[in-house]
Amino acid sequence: MKQFFRGSLIGWMLLITSIHLVAQDNLKNLPELSMPISNKKLVIAHCMTNIIRYKGHKLEDSCDPEYYATKGNSTASLGGLTQVKVMTDSLLKDKTLEETVEFEMRTAMQSGIDGFQFYYVLGAPDWDEIIKAYFRVADKQQLDFKLTLCVSHPGGSTEEAKIAELARRMNGIFNEVGRNNPHWLRTPDGRLLLYLWYGESLADIPADRQGLPESYYVARAYKRLGDAVNEKFALARTINERIDEQKANEYLDYFPAVWMWTVSFTNDYAGKVVADACRKRNRSFMGSAFNDFYTSKLLKRGTWDMFHYASEAVSAGINKVERKYIATGLSWNFRKMLEFGIAEDVSIMNIITWNDYPEGHHLAPEINHNDGFSLLLKYYKSIWKKESSPYQDNDIAIAFFKKYRHDIDPAPYNIPVESFQQDAVQRKEEDSIEVVTILQDKAQLMINDKMVQVPAGFTVSRIVQQKGAVRVAIIRNGITLKKFVTPGQITNKPIRADRLTYSWSTETDHYRRSILGALSTTAAAVE
Repeated sequence: MKQFFRGSLIGWMLLITSIHLVAQDNLKNLPELSMPISNKKLVIAHCMTNIIRYKGHKLEDSCDPEYYATKGNSTASLGGLTQVKVMTDSLLKDKTLEETVEFEMRTAMQSGIDGFQFYYVLGAPDWDEIIKAYFRVADKQQLDFKLTLCVSHPGGSTEEAKIAELARRMNGIFNEVGRNNPHWLRTPDGRLLLYLWYGESLADIPADRQGLPESYYVARAYKRLGDAVNEKFALARTINERIDEQKANEYLDYFPAVWMWTVSFTNDYAGKVVADACRKRNRSFMGSAFNDFYTSKLLKRGTWDMFHYASEAVSAGINKVERKYIATGLSWNFRKMLEFGIAEDVSIMNIITWNDYPEGHHLAPEINHNDGFSLLLKYYKSIWKKESSPYQDNDIAIAFFKKYRHDIDPAPYNIPVESFQQDAVQRKEEDSIEVVTILQDKAQLMINDKMVQVPAGFTVSRIVQQKGAVRVAIIRNGITLKKFVTPGQITNKPIRADRLTYSWSTETDHYRRSILGALSTTAAAVE
């Protein structure tokens, strides 16, 4: 009899404990998780907070133009550390922080962007001054531009210590710029839209999760952070891998919004499962698009361990470094991701990124990407918002290409270019010249010596890659309306590995003049 009562007592205790644990999970499926994150369609770009040029503040080594040339600098043994050349470096090197952030916001707006989510990490309190400057200038200049934070890989230490640091710094920003500042990116009900990029590492996940999912502990950590800064967050969790519906639903039990990072668009795009789950659960699937992925930064071979300083990469030597790459199909991946977001009728489209030059997926002014991807973004944005095309009274052509075929080995600086996830296309599919046209009426398109008939509207034409500069002309009724010759060229004998996508358009000269003013030089003939 004693054994019977002891067994019954243990059973009741386990049941009570189970009920208590379920009762403790007061974060699952909260009503606000189904509330909208925006009442209008916005393009928000991920902004690398500290990659900014102003007086006394240089760009980080992996995008510093000082290391761009193959010769004549300390990284010549590598064929040049950087493979991007930021247009604004010389323009902004003597400008104040306030002048620079104004330039960044105005140029982003000209490129079709409505706001920034700032890469926000532990251990970088000086970045807060940059963020505050964006708010000050947006206020002073009355810019229609939204701003928020993206808490990024907050690893190390304890949850309590990390929350304490983030709260101290975020309160400093709130107190200076104002919690009611209209530039904060907030939901219609007033929550701060807070992005996460691998932000789950804020939480201490116990070895014994007591039957609760990891997402519960992550949501709890951010609830604690919200309490510490007196804010309610609408958390946007990032996904950068293929997940199944079960995992998607675990995330959506605790997060109102999710966004994809650099997961390539394919026929079985990982975002489809996530978007379907969001639709069923009445959560917000946020659109994402990245235009390229080729690291100007060098990494230790076989790792994501970056050489933060040029001197470190030089010391390691060319035989111990590599670059990372995703074959994006010239403009194909960018277009398809935007089209997917439009088809899902997302409320926010995230651009990856505004200025992460070291990873090569930047939209900001740089001599390889130029304005090609910005022109595409503005076109797709008009479709998404059901507005008139920004080019309805214009004829434009945009060329995209790689600087050499995928099967050519550069010499002498043949740094390995390593894929690290599924490519959007096979590399050989990038061995072409792609020209996107947006025309008022049908016309003939000349690409080098090949004539193509193109209809009115949006068309993508391709020819086999050819050595030399790319020549493009739009001809209608025997009259050449516009033409250009690209400054960048295709070669059969590259001296260094370089898989950045090159872009030039009928609008590039105007683009450069409009953003760089007198410092811009006309590098192609546009009529």
